[in-house]
Amino acid sequence: MAIFQGVLFLFFGVGLLIMDWQSLKSGWLPCGPKGLKGRLEFTRDAQPLGYWIMFVLYGAAGVWLVIFSVRLLTGLVEPLPLS
Repeated sequence: MAIFQGVLFLFFGVGLLIMDWQSLKSGWLPCGPKGLKGRLEFTRDAQPLGYWIMFVLYGAAGVWLVIFSVRLLTGLVEPLPLS
């Protein structure tokens, strides 16, 4: 179970970091659904405060997931319980 959780968290952590990195070129970050209007996006030009807050949150979450997954795969932490 530790290997499955480690690989899954590594996948999501690297995915968040890649999305963060690519947003520096594109200038926008997705932030989930916005109801029937589509999805909520923060752009660097129109909403700089929201963009940088989401940039820091995505980056911190990605780094945390990568570090946790590496610790999980090396056996330094216990896998998360299933129940």
